[in-house]
Amino acid sequence: MKLAGIKTEYTPKGKVKRITINANAKTELVEDLIDTILYEERKDGEYLSQEEAMEFLRKNGKIK
Repeated sequence: MKLAGIKTEYTPKGKVKRITINANAKTELVEDLIDTILYEERKDGEYLSQEEAMEFLRKNGKIK
């Protein structure tokens, strides 16, 4: 199944190798996934602006 803003790479045996989320894609699913990732990254109570959070995720290899 193809989803806008989400790319799935598979191994030769058909197992999921990597899922890439395009953070610039303006789809509801991508926005929900990014919100969930941001929530998990800051659930210790620290608040970051969206720009700070996206930069943090990029630096830590969570998104590209």
